[in-house]
Amino acid sequence: MDIKKLAGVVATILLLGGALTGAIHGGRKTPVSAWIPLETTEDPTLADGYRPSCVESATFAMGCFWGPDALFGSIAGVLRTRVGYAGGTSAYPAYYALGDHAEAVQIDFDPNLISYGQLLEIFWIGHDPYVEPYSPQYRSLILVHDAAQRAAAEAWLSRAARQTDRAPTTEIVALDTFTRAEAYHQKHNLWMSRSVMEDLLSGFASFQAYVDSTLVARVNGLLAGWGAPELVDVLVEQLGLAEDTAHRLREAAVSDHQSGCGLLIDPALRGTDDTLTGGSPGSEQQSGASRIDS
Repeated sequence: MDIKKLAGVVATILLLGGALTGAIHGGRKTPVSAWIPLETTEDPTLADGYRPSCVESATFAMGCFWGPDALFGSIAGVLRTRVGYAGGTSAYPAYYALGDHAEAVQIDFDPNLISYGQLLEIFWIGHDPYVEPYSPQYRSLILVHDAAQRAAAEAWLSRAARQTDRAPTTEIVALDTFTRAEAYHQKHNLWMSRSVMEDLLSGFASFQAYVDSTLVARVNGLLAGWGAPELVDVLVEQLGLAEDTAHRLREAAVSDHQSGCGLLIDPALRGTDDTLTGGSPGSEQQSGASRIDS
């Protein structure tokens, strides 16, 4: 089916689904830009000629995956995001046949720009890890890719339990498989802004290339209210976007509203104030480990 026709069919579905999910997942939410590098105007991944010397991946389940996709996609150092299903045993999960899988977001990142420890903090403050999910589809999972990630995740949960006297519901499991979700779940905020989405799609050879683009991840985040307004001009220039699209992004970038089902940004859940301020990714990861182990 032509992607523009598909967008028209899906938009109505998502409008209804978004309203229902927002009611289910509604709750407190506080802007996180004071704590994590969302408002920085420095994003080396958008610079001409940028090539990462190393790329690592992280996978988290934290409720509905639309909101986390936009949140992580806004972060400098995150290269790609995609949503899908993981954590279960069903061989061929799909949205209406998830089996025992959870909705998850998978992130490719440059560890020289952002550490796995920083991603863990964004995961932690981006949802309520103490609430029992009403469905396994929305459970809290850290899906580790290797032994180093498992050690970091175990230390994080141990510190959280000590500091709060509460046992989080978050589970740490080894990532077995990650199945990409259907196209209409990828970059949800762009599906909800059809004119922007169509403008972007015209510059990509395939839908997967569009989903896997760092620039598209930033635009999806901006439409959800995350990100620095100063980056809009960079994105508009690099993507060759129309003036109407640029205007829409500038409006979203200065909005006080952050959207995304499943997101709960709560100061009480985030740990120390300085976890993500100052220093290099390496130094932050080391200082974070010392705080966890204290």
